[in-house]
Amino acid sequence: MRWFWFATFTLICSLLSIFFRQPLILIAELFLIDIFLTRKVKWLFWIPKSAKRFPPWLNFSCWLLFTIWIIRVLAIDSITIVTSAGKPQLQPGDNVIVSKIHYGPRLPQVPFISQKSYHRLAGLSGLSAIKRGDLLAFNFPEGDSVLEDMASISYYSWKRKNESKNPNFSTPTKVRFRPLGRRSPEISRCAGLPGDTVIIPSAASSSLQISYDYLIEVRNQQLPQDFVDKLGLGATETQILPGLGYLIPLRPDQLAFVRLRPEVNSLAAHMMEPGKGDYNIFPHDNRYPWNRDNFGPVIVPRKGDMIRLTLLNICIYKRIIEVYENNRLEILNDQICINGLPTNAYTFKQNYYFVLGDNRHHSRDSRHWGFLPEDHIIGKPVLIWFSANKGPDQPLRIFWNRIFNRL
Repeated sequence: MRWFWFATFTLICSLLSIFFRQPLILIAELFLIDIFLTRKVKWLFWIPKSAKRFPPWLNFSCWLLFTIWIIRVLAIDSITIVTSAGKPQLQPGDNVIVSKIHYGPRLPQVPFISQKSYHRLAGLSGLSAIKRGDLLAFNFPEGDSVLEDMASISYYSWKRKNESKNPNFSTPTKVRFRPLGRRSPEISRCAGLPGDTVIIPSAASSSLQISYDYLIEVRNQQLPQDFVDKLGLGATETQILPGLGYLIPLRPDQLAFVRLRPEVNSLAAHMMEPGKGDYNIFPHDNRYPWNRDNFGPVIVPRKGDMIRLTLLNICIYKRIIEVYENNRLEILNDQICINGLPTNAYTFKQNYYFVLGDNRHHSRDSRHWGFLPEDHIIGKPVLIWFSANKGPDQPLRIFWNRIFNRL
Protein backbone atom coordinates (compact mmCIF):
# COMPACT_ATOMS: atom_id res chain seq x y z
CA MET A 1 0.00 0.00 0.00
CA ARG A 2 2.85 2.41 0.74
CA TRP A 3 4.03 2.05 -2.87
CA PHE A 4 0.54 3.07 -4.02
CA TRP A 5 0.59 6.25 -1.94
CA PHE A 6 4.17 7.00 -2.95
CA ALA A 7 3.19 6.77 -6.64
CA THR A 8 0.07 8.88 -6.04
CA PHE A 9 1.88 11.74 -4.34
CA THR A 10 4.73 11.55 -6.84
CA LEU A 11 2.18 12.11 -9.61
CA ILE A 12 0.65 15.04 -7.71
CA CYS A 13 4.07 16.67 -7.22
CA SER A 14 4.89 16.21 -10.89
CA LEU A 15 1.62 17.85 -11.93
CA LEU A 16 2.18 20.75 -9.55
CA SER A 17 5.68 21.31 -10.92
CA ILE A 18 4.23 21.48 -14.42
CA PHE A 19 1.34 23.77 -13.45
CA PHE A 20 3.52 26.22 -11.53
CA ARG A 21 6.49 25.73 -13.91
CA GLN A 22 8.70 25.31 -10.85
CA PRO A 23 11.02 22.25 -11.04
CA LEU A 24 12.02 22.93 -7.40
CA ILE A 25 8.71 21.39 -6.34
CA LEU A 26 10.21 18.03 -7.31
CA ILE A 27 12.46 18.31 -4.24
CA ALA A 28 9.39 17.11 -2.33
CA GLU A 29 10.12 13.69 -3.85
CA LEU A 30 13.01 13.31 -1.38
CA PHE A 31 10.62 13.72 1.54
CA LEU A 32 8.10 11.35 -0.04
CA ILE A 33 10.76 8.65 -0.40
CA ASP A 34 11.45 8.76 3.33
CA ILE A 35 7.81 9.15 4.41
CA PHE A 36 6.52 6.17 2.43
CA LEU A 37 9.58 3.96 1.78
CA THR A 38 12.70 4.33 3.97
CA ARG A 39 10.96 5.80 7.06
CA LYS A 40 14.14 7.05 8.75
CA VAL A 41 12.59 10.28 10.07
CA LYS A 42 9.45 10.46 12.21
CA TRP A 43 7.68 13.16 10.22
CA LEU A 44 4.40 12.76 12.14
CA PHE A 45 5.87 13.28 15.60
CA TRP A 46 3.56 16.24 16.17
CA ILE A 47 0.38 14.13 15.83
CA PRO A 48 -0.93 12.88 19.24
CA LYS A 49 -0.91 9.12 19.74
CA SER A 50 -4.67 9.04 20.17
CA ALA A 51 -5.09 10.23 16.57
CA LYS A 52 -2.96 7.35 15.28
CA ARG A 53 -5.34 4.68 16.53
CA PHE A 54 -7.85 4.99 13.70
CA PRO A 55 -8.62 1.75 11.82
CA PRO A 56 -6.51 1.22 8.67
CA TRP A 57 -9.63 1.19 6.48
CA LEU A 58 -10.59 4.65 7.75
CA ASN A 59 -7.13 6.05 7.03
CA PHE A 60 -7.22 4.49 3.58
CA SER A 61 -10.68 5.92 2.84
CA CYS A 62 -9.65 9.42 3.90
CA TRP A 63 -6.49 9.36 1.81
CA LEU A 64 -8.37 7.92 -1.16
CA LEU A 65 -11.04 10.65 -1.05
CA PHE A 66 -8.37 13.32 -0.66
CA THR A 67 -6.41 11.97 -3.63
CA ILE A 68 -9.50 11.82 -5.85
CA TRP A 69 -10.39 15.40 -4.88
CA ILE A 70 -6.88 16.64 -5.71
CA ILE A 71 -6.89 14.86 -9.07
CA ARG A 72 -10.32 16.27 -9.97
CA VAL A 73 -9.32 19.81 -8.99
CA LEU A 74 -5.91 19.86 -10.69
CA ALA A 75 -5.82 17.18 -13.39
CA ILE A 76 -8.92 15.54 -14.91
CA ASP A 77 -12.70 15.39 -14.60
CA SER A 78 -15.54 13.64 -16.40
CA ILE A 79 -18.63 15.08 -18.12
CA THR A 80 -21.66 13.19 -19.44
CA ILE A 81 -23.14 14.49 -22.71
CA VAL A 82 -26.93 14.86 -22.51
CA THR A 83 -27.75 16.90 -25.66
CA SER A 84 -27.18 16.59 -29.40
CA ALA A 85 -25.43 19.99 -29.64
CA GLY A 86 -22.01 18.43 -30.30
CA LYS A 87 -23.01 15.84 -32.90
CA PRO A 88 -21.46 14.06 -34.70
CA GLN A 89 -18.26 14.17 -32.63
CA LEU A 90 -20.16 14.05 -29.33
CA GLN A 91 -23.31 12.00 -28.89
CA PRO A 92 -25.81 11.89 -26.00
CA GLY A 93 -24.58 9.31 -23.52
CA ASP A 94 -20.87 9.93 -24.12
CA ASN A 95 -18.80 10.18 -20.95
CA VAL A 96 -15.90 12.51 -21.71
CA ILE A 97 -12.61 12.92 -19.86
CA VAL A 98 -11.77 16.62 -19.52
CA SER A 99 -8.12 17.59 -19.10
CA LYS A 100 -7.52 20.53 -16.79
CA ILE A 101 -3.79 20.34 -17.52
CA HIS A 102 -4.13 21.78 -21.05
CA TYR A 103 -5.51 25.21 -20.12
CA GLY A 104 -4.57 25.24 -16.43
CA PRO A 105 -6.79 24.18 -13.52
CA ARG A 106 -9.21 26.48 -11.78
CA LEU A 107 -8.38 26.97 -8.12
CA PRO A 108 -11.39 27.07 -5.77
CA GLN A 109 -12.09 30.20 -3.79
CA VAL A 110 -9.93 30.81 -0.73
CA PRO A 111 -12.17 32.22 2.05
CA PHE A 112 -11.43 35.83 3.08
CA ILE A 113 -8.81 36.14 0.28
CA SER A 114 -10.55 35.85 -3.08
CA GLN A 115 -14.02 37.14 -3.91
CA LYS A 116 -14.22 35.05 -7.08
CA SER A 117 -15.66 31.54 -6.99
CA TYR A 118 -12.76 30.31 -9.15
CA HIS A 119 -9.52 31.83 -10.33
CA ARG A 120 -6.38 30.90 -12.24
CA LEU A 121 -2.99 32.08 -11.03
CA ALA A 122 -0.60 33.58 -13.56
CA GLY A 123 1.67 30.55 -13.19
CA LEU A 124 -1.15 28.10 -13.90
CA SER A 125 -1.44 28.81 -17.61
CA GLY A 126 -1.50 25.13 -18.55
CA LEU A 127 0.29 23.23 -21.29
CA SER A 128 -1.33 25.05 -24.23
CA ALA A 129 -3.38 28.11 -25.06
CA ILE A 130 -6.97 27.96 -26.26
CA LYS A 131 -7.17 28.02 -30.06
CA ARG A 132 -10.01 28.53 -32.49
CA GLY A 133 -11.65 25.21 -33.21
CA ASP A 134 -10.80 23.73 -29.80
CA LEU A 135 -13.53 21.96 -27.88
CA LEU A 136 -14.09 23.67 -24.52
CA ALA A 137 -15.77 22.21 -21.45
CA PHE A 138 -17.38 24.90 -19.30
CA ASN A 139 -20.06 25.61 -16.73
CA PHE A 140 -23.21 26.96 -18.39
CA PRO A 141 -22.97 30.77 -17.92
CA GLU A 142 -26.73 31.31 -17.66
CA GLY A 143 -27.02 28.51 -15.11
CA ASP A 144 -26.58 30.88 -12.18
CA SER A 145 -30.36 31.08 -11.74
CA VAL A 146 -32.83 28.20 -12.02
CA LEU A 147 -36.50 27.69 -11.33
CA GLU A 148 -37.04 25.21 -8.51
CA ASP A 149 -39.63 23.23 -10.46
CA MET A 150 -37.88 23.54 -13.86
CA ALA A 151 -34.17 23.26 -13.08
CA SER A 152 -33.34 21.54 -16.39
CA ILE A 153 -34.17 24.55 -18.59
CA SER A 154 -32.51 27.94 -18.94
CA TYR A 155 -34.27 30.36 -16.61
CA TYR A 156 -33.24 33.40 -18.68
CA SER A 157 -34.44 31.85 -21.95
CA TRP A 158 -37.73 30.91 -20.30
CA LYS A 159 -38.12 34.42 -18.89
CA ARG A 160 -37.36 36.14 -22.24
CA LYS A 161 -39.88 33.92 -24.02
CA ASN A 162 -42.64 34.82 -21.59
CA GLU A 163 -41.73 38.52 -21.55
CA SER A 164 -41.90 38.64 -25.36
CA LYS A 165 -45.51 37.48 -25.12
CA ASN A 166 -46.44 39.60 -22.09
CA PRO A 167 -44.34 42.70 -21.18
CA ASN A 168 -45.87 42.69 -17.67
CA PHE A 169 -44.91 39.07 -17.02
CA SER A 170 -43.61 38.27 -13.53
CA THR A 171 -42.00 35.01 -12.42
CA PRO A 172 -44.69 32.93 -10.67
CA THR A 173 -42.28 30.58 -8.95
CA LYS A 174 -39.17 30.74 -6.79
CA VAL A 175 -35.79 31.35 -8.44
CA ARG A 176 -32.77 29.64 -6.89
CA PHE A 177 -29.13 30.75 -7.24
CA ARG A 178 -26.45 28.23 -8.22
CA PRO A 179 -22.74 28.79 -7.52
CA LEU A 180 -20.38 28.42 -10.46
CA GLY A 181 -19.25 24.89 -9.61
CA ARG A 182 -22.85 23.63 -9.47
CA ARG A 183 -23.89 24.91 -12.89
CA SER A 184 -24.39 22.27 -15.57
CA PRO A 185 -21.24 21.43 -17.56
CA GLU A 186 -21.43 21.76 -21.35
CA ILE A 187 -19.08 21.37 -24.31
CA SER A 188 -18.90 23.63 -27.39
CA ARG A 189 -16.30 24.63 -29.95
CA CYS A 190 -14.31 27.85 -29.66
CA ALA A 191 -15.17 30.16 -32.57
CA GLY A 192 -13.81 33.45 -31.22
CA LEU A 193 -10.80 34.30 -29.06
CA PRO A 194 -10.43 37.39 -26.84
CA GLY A 195 -10.11 40.43 -29.12
CA ASP A 196 -11.65 38.71 -32.17
CA THR A 197 -14.52 40.19 -34.15
CA VAL A 198 -17.16 37.50 -34.71
CA ILE A 199 -19.48 37.52 -37.71
CA ILE A 200 -21.81 34.64 -38.59
CA PRO A 201 -23.09 34.89 -42.19
CA SER A 202 -26.08 33.05 -43.63
CA ALA A 203 -23.92 30.78 -45.79
CA ALA A 204 -23.65 27.25 -44.38
CA SER A 205 -20.21 26.04 -43.32
CA SER A 206 -18.44 23.48 -45.51
CA SER A 207 -16.86 21.75 -42.50
CA LEU A 208 -17.75 18.05 -42.35
CA GLN A 209 -18.40 18.28 -38.61
CA ILE A 210 -20.94 21.12 -38.80
CA SER A 211 -24.62 20.36 -39.38
CA TYR A 212 -27.60 22.58 -40.22
CA ASP A 213 -31.33 21.92 -40.45
CA TYR A 214 -32.66 21.00 -43.90
CA LEU A 215 -36.28 20.82 -45.03
CA ILE A 216 -36.99 17.51 -46.78
CA GLU A 217 -40.13 16.81 -48.80
CA VAL A 218 -40.83 13.09 -49.26
CA ARG A 219 -43.22 11.36 -51.62
CA ASN A 220 -45.03 9.12 -49.16
CA GLN A 221 -45.06 11.75 -46.37
CA GLN A 222 -43.07 9.47 -44.09
CA LEU A 223 -39.36 8.89 -43.61
CA PRO A 224 -38.39 5.19 -43.73
CA GLN A 225 -36.83 3.89 -40.50
CA ASP A 226 -33.69 2.67 -42.27
CA PHE A 227 -33.22 6.21 -43.61
CA VAL A 228 -33.43 7.68 -40.09
CA ASP A 229 -31.06 5.03 -38.68
CA LYS A 230 -28.39 5.66 -41.32
CA LEU A 231 -28.44 9.39 -40.55
CA GLY A 232 -28.06 8.68 -36.82
CA LEU A 233 -30.92 10.98 -35.86
CA GLY A 234 -32.21 11.15 -32.30
CA ALA A 235 -35.87 11.29 -31.35
CA THR A 236 -35.74 15.05 -30.70
CA GLU A 237 -33.87 15.93 -33.91
CA THR A 238 -36.65 15.11 -36.38
CA GLN A 239 -39.43 17.69 -36.70
CA ILE A 240 -42.53 17.44 -38.88
CA LEU A 241 -43.78 20.67 -40.46
CA PRO A 242 -47.38 20.06 -41.64
CA GLY A 243 -47.71 20.59 -45.36
CA LEU A 244 -43.97 21.17 -45.81
CA GLY A 245 -42.05 18.06 -44.82
CA TYR A 246 -39.38 16.97 -42.36
CA LEU A 247 -36.85 19.24 -40.70
CA ILE A 248 -33.66 17.35 -39.84
CA PRO A 249 -29.99 18.30 -39.24
CA LEU A 250 -27.54 17.26 -41.96
CA ARG A 251 -23.80 17.57 -42.51
CA PRO A 252 -22.29 18.34 -45.95
CA ASP A 253 -21.20 14.70 -46.35
CA GLN A 254 -24.81 13.52 -45.81
CA LEU A 255 -26.42 15.73 -48.46
CA ALA A 256 -25.51 13.52 -51.44
CA PHE A 257 -26.87 10.44 -49.65
CA VAL A 258 -30.19 12.17 -48.94
CA ARG A 259 -30.60 13.55 -52.47
CA LEU A 260 -30.15 10.06 -53.96
CA ARG A 261 -32.93 8.54 -51.87
CA PRO A 262 -35.92 7.66 -54.13
CA GLU A 263 -38.52 8.92 -51.62
CA VAL A 264 -36.99 12.46 -51.44
CA ASN A 265 -38.67 15.05 -53.65
CA SER A 266 -36.73 18.15 -52.60
CA LEU A 267 -34.06 19.30 -50.15
CA ALA A 268 -33.43 22.88 -48.99
CA ALA A 269 -31.41 24.47 -46.17
CA HIS A 270 -33.64 25.95 -43.46
CA MET A 271 -31.80 29.24 -42.86
CA MET A 272 -33.14 32.47 -41.37
CA GLU A 273 -32.99 35.66 -43.43
CA PRO A 274 -30.64 38.54 -42.50
CA GLY A 275 -32.36 41.28 -40.52
CA LYS A 276 -35.00 38.94 -39.10
CA GLY A 277 -34.39 39.25 -35.37
CA ASP A 278 -34.95 36.52 -32.78
CA TYR A 279 -35.82 37.37 -29.16
CA ASN A 280 -33.72 34.43 -27.91
CA ILE A 281 -30.53 35.54 -29.70
CA PHE A 282 -27.96 37.64 -27.86
CA PRO A 283 -28.04 40.54 -26.96
CA HIS A 284 -31.86 40.19 -26.84
CA ASP A 285 -32.45 43.73 -28.04
CA ASN A 286 -34.60 44.89 -30.96
CA ARG A 287 -31.84 47.28 -32.05
CA TYR A 288 -29.72 44.22 -32.94
CA PRO A 289 -31.89 42.16 -35.33
CA TRP A 290 -29.59 39.11 -35.24
CA ASN A 291 -30.57 35.47 -35.53
CA ARG A 292 -28.89 32.06 -35.33
CA ASP A 293 -27.70 32.22 -38.97
CA ASN A 294 -26.85 35.93 -39.22
CA PHE A 295 -25.03 37.27 -36.18
CA GLY A 296 -22.68 40.14 -35.49
CA PRO A 297 -20.28 41.75 -35.96
CA VAL A 298 -19.39 41.74 -32.26
CA ILE A 299 -16.01 42.14 -30.54
CA VAL A 300 -15.08 39.42 -28.03
CA PRO A 301 -13.81 41.16 -24.84
CA ARG A 302 -10.14 40.74 -23.87
CA LYS A 303 -8.62 41.25 -20.43
CA GLY A 304 -7.22 44.76 -20.09
CA ASP A 305 -9.04 46.14 -23.15
CA MET A 306 -11.14 49.25 -22.66
CA ILE A 307 -14.48 49.52 -24.44
CA ARG A 308 -16.36 52.75 -25.03
CA LEU A 309 -19.86 52.39 -23.55
CA THR A 310 -22.93 53.91 -25.18
CA LEU A 311 -26.67 53.51 -24.67
CA LEU A 312 -26.64 51.43 -27.86
CA ASN A 313 -23.95 48.86 -26.97
CA ILE A 314 -24.50 48.64 -23.20
CA CYS A 315 -26.87 45.68 -23.73
CA ILE A 316 -23.95 43.67 -25.18
CA TYR A 317 -21.68 44.14 -22.18
CA LYS A 318 -24.28 44.55 -19.42
CA ARG A 319 -24.08 40.96 -18.13
CA ILE A 320 -20.28 41.00 -18.16
CA ILE A 321 -20.14 44.18 -16.08
CA GLU A 322 -22.88 43.20 -13.63
CA VAL A 323 -22.67 39.42 -13.26
CA TYR A 324 -19.26 38.15 -14.38
CA GLU A 325 -17.23 41.07 -12.98
CA ASN A 326 -19.41 42.00 -9.98
CA ASN A 327 -20.23 45.66 -10.58
CA ARG A 328 -23.36 47.72 -10.03
CA LEU A 329 -24.58 49.08 -13.35
CA GLU A 330 -27.25 51.79 -13.62
CA ILE A 331 -28.54 54.12 -16.31
CA LEU A 332 -29.67 57.43 -14.80
CA ASN A 333 -30.95 60.20 -17.08
CA ASP A 334 -29.27 58.60 -20.12
CA GLN A 335 -25.98 58.47 -18.19
CA ILE A 336 -24.23 55.11 -17.63
CA CYS A 337 -23.06 54.70 -14.02
CA ILE A 338 -20.86 51.87 -12.71
CA ASN A 339 -20.65 51.50 -8.94
CA GLY A 340 -22.30 54.90 -8.57
CA LEU A 341 -19.83 56.78 -10.80
CA PRO A 342 -20.75 58.21 -14.23
CA THR A 343 -18.60 56.72 -17.00
CA ASN A 344 -18.44 56.16 -20.73
CA ALA A 345 -15.80 53.40 -20.74
CA TYR A 346 -15.05 50.08 -19.09
CA THR A 347 -11.90 47.92 -18.81
CA PHE A 348 -12.44 44.15 -18.78
CA LYS A 349 -11.00 42.16 -15.87
CA GLN A 350 -10.78 38.76 -17.59
CA ASN A 351 -10.77 37.15 -21.03
CA TYR A 352 -13.92 35.99 -22.80
CA TYR A 353 -14.58 33.54 -25.63
CA PHE A 354 -17.26 32.92 -28.25
CA VAL A 355 -18.36 29.28 -28.61
CA LEU A 356 -20.62 27.44 -31.07
CA GLY A 357 -22.11 23.96 -31.10
CA ASP A 358 -21.34 21.72 -34.09
CA ASN A 359 -25.05 20.92 -34.47
CA ARG A 360 -25.75 24.58 -35.15
CA HIS A 361 -29.56 24.58 -35.11
CA HIS A 362 -29.79 22.37 -32.01
CA SER A 363 -27.28 24.08 -29.75
CA ARG A 364 -27.51 26.70 -26.99
CA ASP A 365 -24.24 28.56 -27.33
CA SER A 366 -22.82 32.10 -27.44
CA ARG A 367 -25.42 33.11 -30.01
CA HIS A 368 -28.02 32.63 -27.28
CA TRP A 369 -26.32 33.70 -24.03
CA GLY A 370 -23.32 35.78 -25.07
CA PHE A 371 -19.66 35.54 -24.11
CA LEU A 372 -18.02 32.68 -22.20
CA PRO A 373 -15.98 33.98 -19.23
CA GLU A 374 -12.54 32.46 -18.74
CA ASP A 375 -13.28 31.46 -15.14
CA HIS A 376 -16.20 29.31 -16.38
CA ILE A 377 -13.89 27.11 -18.49
CA ILE A 378 -13.31 23.67 -16.95
CA GLY A 379 -10.80 22.27 -19.43
CA LYS A 380 -10.23 20.52 -22.75
CA PRO A 381 -12.24 17.38 -23.66
CA VAL A 382 -9.71 14.74 -24.74
CA LEU A 383 -11.29 11.27 -24.67
CA ILE A 384 -14.60 9.41 -24.63
CA TRP A 385 -14.01 6.78 -21.93
CA PHE A 386 -17.51 5.29 -22.03
CA SER A 387 -20.66 5.71 -24.13
CA ALA A 388 -24.13 4.38 -23.40
CA ASN A 389 -27.68 5.65 -23.72
CA LYS A 390 -31.16 4.56 -22.69
CA GLY A 391 -34.21 5.78 -24.53
CA PRO A 392 -37.82 5.78 -23.30
CA ASP A 393 -39.04 2.18 -22.90
CA GLN A 394 -35.73 0.92 -24.30
CA PRO A 395 -32.92 -1.07 -22.66
CA LEU A 396 -29.51 0.43 -21.99
CA ARG A 397 -27.39 0.38 -25.14
CA ILE A 398 -23.60 0.55 -24.99
CA PHE A 399 -21.83 2.08 -28.00
CA TRP A 400 -18.63 0.03 -28.02
CA ASN A 401 -17.31 1.72 -31.20
CA ARG A 402 -17.21 5.10 -29.42
CA ILE A 403 -15.31 4.03 -26.30
CA PHE A 404 -11.74 5.43 -26.15
CA ASN A 405 -12.30 7.72 -29.14
CA ARG A 406 -9.97 10.71 -28.94
CA LEU A 407 -11.41 14.20 -29.39
